[in-house]
Amino acid sequence: MKKTSKPSKQRKFSKIWARIKKPFLAAFLCVFSTVIVGYTLVVFFPIPFIRSLRDLYIETAMNTRTHQWLAEAFIPHYIIDEVMAKQTYGGEGNLDSLKPFDGIDATVTEPEEMDILGLSRLYEGGLDYAGNTIDTVDEAQGLFISSIAGDGYTGKIMLIDDPSRVFVGMTKYPEEKGQRLGELVREYDAIAGVNASGFYDPNENGDGGDVVGLSMSEGKLWGTYVSSYPSMMLTTDNKLAVGWTDNWTDFNVRDGMQFGPILISDGEKQVEGSAGWGIQPRTAVGQRADGAMAFLVIEGRQAKSIGITVGEMAKILYDYGVINACCCDGGASTLMNYNGETLIQVATCLNPEGRWLPNAFLVRKKDK
Repeated sequence: MKKTSKPSKQRKFSKIWARIKKPFLAAFLCVFSTVIVGYTLVVFFPIPFIRSLRDLYIETAMNTRTHQWLAEAFIPHYIIDEVMAKQTYGGEGNLDSLKPFDGIDATVTEPEEMDILGLSRLYEGGLDYAGNTIDTVDEAQGLFISSIAGDGYTGKIMLIDDPSRVFVGMTKYPEEKGQRLGELVREYDAIAGVNASGFYDPNENGDGGDVVGLSMSEGKLWGTYVSSYPSMMLTTDNKLAVGWTDNWTDFNVRDGMQFGPILISDGEKQVEGSAGWGIQPRTAVGQRADGAMAFLVIEGRQAKSIGITVGEMAKILYDYGVINACCCDGGASTLMNYNGETLIQVATCLNPEGRWLPNAFLVRKKDK
């Protein structure tokens, strides 16, 4: 009697494959076709809604230092170039409305003894005059802090009553390395601060020692003017000037830096929507007509807050009565410190005192 051998594993697999290969191939072709059609629709077809999302994706990727590949790996360069060519820097600024320095030593205007922020009427847990929840009211230091929340973003805004106390503090080691925001706040014995200038940052490992653009800290000039960024300057009469100039002496600057875009100038918003800058964590500094200063910081790169557009930044500041404002560096450098505590920080920055920075906008304590 002849024995029958058991089917080999290979023969079993061949039979199984014979039964499923057609359905498998059909499913693969369906998925592949869907991906190709979807890619073509998103990247090439002029459907307004899809096109706006595509452009926002490109802007967001291209405005990072290390993640531009997220756009460049999938989207033709000519399309990326077309999208980024629409990036705007927010107009000419407010320099024409400022009186040029005439060569006579300017005297710093002393702030009036009055409650221009209405601190006596504000209370923690209540709403401020822009409708946001107040976290801190510090009458002794002339400031308050509110929480900001919008569609996909959260952050903090700080208003300071006396512009003469706002200045740029810089690292003790220019050209060598920066200092963390917490260090700078302690170094200058400040009550609060936010990050300011950008810096050369290969692979997000920069040490903050090489500032991008001009920077001035209490009259000390550092850096080299770059034509790609506007200037944000505090004059000796405590006015915030934003605009395009490489000659800061014309406006008797005491503190300043370069970045962008300009958000508000002479009371008019200068940007709408993303304006070519995508969605990012951001920091901005502004001033109201009565001189009060505003620090706005929006956290990002996390589930509760992915970031914000520059148009949304401008609207928030405008709602607080800000008439001149400009963005500082953003991304992983975004940071706010108050009374020695980090209030806002980007999730990708692991140090609780922030990244190494070349400088920061600081608020001098009232008793100093």
